[in-house]
Amino acid sequence: MPMFPLHAQTTFTKIPAFLACATLATALVAGCGSDTKTAESSSEAATTTTTSESATTSASSDAPPTPDAAGALQESARTTQTLRAVHIDLEATDLPNLPVGMVNADVTSIEQGNGQAVGNATFRLTPGATLEPTDFLVTQKVFYTKGADGTYESKGPADKIYDPAVILDKDKGLAKLIGSVQDPKDDGKEDVAGIATVKVSGTIDAAIVDPIVPSMGQGGGQLPITLWIADVPPPAGPPPTALPSEAPSEGKGPNLVRVVIEKDAGSVDVTLSKWAVPVTIPTP
Repeated sequence: MPMFPLHAQTTFTKIPAFLACATLATALVAGCGSDTKTAESSSEAATTTTTSESATTSASSDAPPTPDAAGALQESARTTQTLRAVHIDLEATDLPNLPVGMVNADVTSIEQGNGQAVGNATFRLTPGATLEPTDFLVTQKVFYTKGADGTYESKGPADKIYDPAVILDKDKGLAKLIGSVQDPKDDGKEDVAGIATVKVSGTIDAAIVDPIVPSMGQGGGQLPITLWIADVPPPAGPPPTALPSEAPSEGKGPNLVRVVIEKDAGSVDVTLSKWAVPVTIPTP
């Protein structure tokens, strides 16, 4: 069945300088006893107040603040660069010229140079055509569909049909997308599928989107984008300037949880899960 080409603080808390040090005047006469007790009482009250303020300040600094929008994007891009497995749920809405309508798949790039994926999707054979459901498999750069008898049939090179494994390509996948957001804005926090996230909005060059969502970049320009990134406190100390190693991500950190890209009256909504969970790819 022919298909048209797709691309695929700890913060040091300084004790307040105004810490009260009540000084008692030297008693010159016996009648000063009452004044001395009053001064002692005032000193104790001042000390108690200061201690309470210090404790409050210390408690409020225990949890590091969430990074700003640009910082959240930077850390998420770093984490995603070494991600080697993820589950993707993609849904396109009101984009009739998009060749893919839905994707539900496990994706892995644990084998260097061999991005793999297995799942199901809906495709259009031609722009505007009815979406058709298909179980598919991508391995060794070949695209397969699953027949009624359960066997997989080769349909040709994946990069000419559909290759969701590109989302884990550090040069043109999700890491590239996250790190290329322009004019990022902090839109607060939200829970996505039970995960606390930081919401960031901005714009993205359509050419960056196209490899991940085939044909969505046609026409060029800037597209509105909103990302939800796992709300993970930033590491202590200055931000790193480079990845410490090429070791695969363990699935922790500020992972991208969801991204919505808008075009015209439509949108593509991608939700991610199972970060770094091993994927089993069937043998076609």
